[in-house]
Formats: sequence, structure tokens, C-alpha cells
Amino acid sequence: MNRSFRFRPWQVVLALLVVSVFVWSSWEEPDLHEYAPPVEFLSLATPAQLPAPAAAQLQARAQALPGVTACALRPDRHILLLAFNPDKLTADQAGRALGLRALPAAAPDPTVRQCPVPAGYVIALEHLRFALNLRRLFVVV
Repeated sequence: MNRSFRFRPWQVVLALLVVSVFVWSSWEEPDLHEYAPPVEFLSLATPAQLPAPAAAQLQARAQALPGVTACALRPDRHILLLAFNPDKLTADQAGRALGLRALPAAAPDPTVRQCPVPAGYVIALEHLRFALNLRRLFVVV
């Protein structure tokens, strides 16, 4: 019984699709920001009259929060700016821990043209591309 193996058309299409996805994902070297944890920004309102020692203490308390990567206090504008890892800290937790309220973020202008693809889809596609990128295996960070 001599049976020879033959590719079916759907197998060829599937193989070409898999190869093309790996070529697409590995075409460029991955960006170094793909290796960094995500960062979100938060603006908190500080008291109007904040003496210098209290401002330094507030900034030190904010810097000591888990997940905070950067902190800047603007006493002249009564704003505390935080950069933090959302996996370790949420905006609500930061506000409660410091006893400050979050300033509302400016809403995007509805007249400005927006991307028709939801941001979550674009981010998911970038994560998929990074996960399948074979060149990342040879990058030393």
C-alpha cells in the first residue's frame, strides 16, 4: 500500500497564512517600550496654601506609593502629577491614599477626526505582534 501525502488546498492556505503572520510580526525589531510596564498619568488637586515642608512631605508620600514611577508637584498651580503603573495602583487608590481629589481630564474635541478603530483593538494587535515577533528573542534589554 503506497500512499503519498498530498497537501489539500486549505492546508496550503493555512500554512501560507501562518507564515505570513510570523513574517509580518517579525519584520521589524520590537520597540523598547514594549518591554516596559504600562504607565498612566493622574492629576490631583492640592490644597491652595501648601507650605514648603508640607509640599515636600506630600511629594514624598506620593513617591512612596506602590506603582508610582514619577511624581511632580506644582504648588503654584495646586496640582500633583503622578505617573503610575495601573497594574499596581489605581487612580482611586492614589487619591484616597493621599487624601486628594482627581482633576477631570479634558474631553476630546468631538469635531476632530478620530480613528475609526477602537483603541483597544489597536493595542491588542500590537500585543499580538510583539508576542509573535521572533526577533525579540534575540534582543537583550
